Amino acid sequence: MHSFSCYVFSWRMRLLRLKRHKLSVSLSVIFLLAVLIIGPPVYQESWLDPFGTLNVPNRELHPHAITKLGMVNSDDPFHPYYYTNEGKIQELMHDLQRATPLSSSDQALVSLENQKVQYFTLHRTLSHYHPEEDYALLYYPNKGIIRFREQAFRINESTVYTLTQITGDMTSGWWK
Repeated sequence: MHSFSCYVFSWRMRLLRLKRHKLSVSLSVIFLLAVLIIGPPVYQESWLDPFGTLNVPNRELHPHAITKLGMVNSDDPFHPYYYTNEGKIQELMHDLQRATPLSSSDQALVSLENQKVQYFTLHRTLSHYHPEEDYALLYYPNKGIIRFREQAFRINESTVYTLTQITGDMTSGWWK
């Protein structure tokens, strides 16, 4: 059985060992604090969030890469609109990530002929990771369906609401 002085001595030796490694302990604490403070924003800005449902490489259509949104209505093609609120655009892109792909049999059942269409342009600005590029997105508001490249997707209520907000706040003309 150990005495009280034995426990005190062992703890004292442990503290002395820490005192000798004061530099490494302090650097470890600083590193952990930096990871806790800087980590979440770095992850949020990274390319780790895949745009999986649209079968597009992560870097091409990442929500933080799209900075401008253009729109042309099928019933009024000579009056384009644009939108530059990056917060709302990122929200829309995150909502689009939750879109459900329509199977080929579902696409055959859904008739998109003679439907009102809103043509969206997703503008990706130039950065270190990718060149400047525009992507086309077709939105059928009466059906709640979007078409990106050759695939159709059913969108959820959150996406419909965000698209409605964005189309209501768009500016007439085109971005410069």
